[in-house]
Amino acid sequence: MGFRMLRNIVFFVFPLFFLSAAFVYADSDVETPEYQQAAALSKVFRNAAERIIPATVKVIAFLTTAEQRQTLMPQQPAIKTPKKAQGDSIGTGILIDPKGIVLTNNHVVINSKEIQVELPDGRLYVAEKFKDDPETDLAVIWLKVPEDDELPFAVFGDSDAMDIGDWVLAIGNPFALDSTVSAGIISAKGRILKQFRRTEFLQTDAAVNPGNSGGPLINLKGEVIGINTAIASQIGSNQGIGFATPSNNAQWIAEQIKKFDKVNRAWIGVETQPLTPWDVKRLGLKSSDGVLVEYALPGSPAEEQGLQSDDVILTFNGQPIDAVYRLQRLTERAEIGGICKLVIMRGGKRYAAEIETKALPPSAKTAAPMLGNQAAAYADQPLGLLLVQSNENILRRLKIKKPGGMIIVSVSPGSLAEKAKVPNGALIIRVGGIETPGKKEYIAARNESSLSDGIKLDLVLPGGKEQQTTVKLQ
Repeated sequence: MGFRMLRNIVFFVFPLFFLSAAFVYADSDVETPEYQQAAALSKVFRNAAERIIPATVKVIAFLTTAEQRQTLMPQQPAIKTPKKAQGDSIGTGILIDPKGIVLTNNHVVINSKEIQVELPDGRLYVAEKFKDDPETDLAVIWLKVPEDDELPFAVFGDSDAMDIGDWVLAIGNPFALDSTVSAGIISAKGRILKQFRRTEFLQTDAAVNPGNSGGPLINLKGEVIGINTAIASQIGSNQGIGFATPSNNAQWIAEQIKKFDKVNRAWIGVETQPLTPWDVKRLGLKSSDGVLVEYALPGSPAEEQGLQSDDVILTFNGQPIDAVYRLQRLTERAEIGGICKLVIMRGGKRYAAEIETKALPPSAKTAAPMLGNQAAAYADQPLGLLLVQSNENILRRLKIKKPGGMIIVSVSPGSLAEKAKVPNGALIIRVGGIETPGKKEYIAARNESSLSDGIKLDLVLPGGKEQQTTVKLQ
């Protein structure tokens, strides 16, 4: 009896308590400065999202054509399909032109036979074509749009103006949930992902999940400052670490593709690395400004103008160089055939250098200038290496004094060798500790080695510096 009475009192009193608290809260003044600030930020988020959502589209990619799907339909179970097919890949894109041009990630549309793009207002368009840039994982889609259709489009912002701690919003279609908005901050800048050789990334903790790929990361003005591309996750979905291609990179890539159907990059042919404290001490430098030249590729503009190992590049066309990727961005966007001006530090003194840029050669041809009429190459496909037998002329141009060995002509993108950072232009002198003066010895040594255990390559870099690298299954 007593328990039942207590129970009744508890259940009766609690509602009265909360009801009374609600009246007290309603009567109190909630318009505090803190509330006003939060409400103002909420409004900023809302306005930014409203500005970008109309131009944020769903990209539906099919590996088969409509005709092929029609042919396959009778063979499928009699299950009612939705009016709008879900496709083989669903991602996000951004309308960047009122004529119907969409920017997205290449991995959303790669190998597609047909692409459909759905706007938030329900309009559905079919793509005429798409062109991509695999090295930055970006693609541009041209839509078939009737002349009288008016399409919204996004505005790019300045990604260089963003700083760590700045608020951002990520918009997309995660798990096919249309026009989802998540908020976060810029967690880091200049992140390098080894899968993508021609861009750095903004890192954000705004929720990014499968389906967000190709969608915008925006600032509080509603301007696109990044293209959501990848996540770091142990579970396959958001864990607070997302990566976006900076808008200043993405916009340049998009303009190149729109104009040329491809990306034309300039090149001077120099391999660089960040300056370490040991380098600063070894070279007698007063600061760690600039990037260190490992070597100039044989036959490249940099070699022709005398750039050397241990040179430090301080500026490029007047712009300070504070990271390897900064030099790469400035170089590739320079005018092909134009003159770029460098300031370098060598032996404690500053020098000016003028270098005429050339078009960036394909990866497989990067070392071609040094080969001359060299005999047929040998492809080590499991490692992803294209090799040729060295000779006196090649070794002289590489400034390598060791005789014999196999020269690395190219490293295939995405290969095990690339993941192990095996450099182009290096001389392989030993494999697994076995001397490899020629192709026959190289093949024999490779047959004795195991990728699962890791293959040790003893290399000599252009200029004579020795290095050991291990290539293994990832």
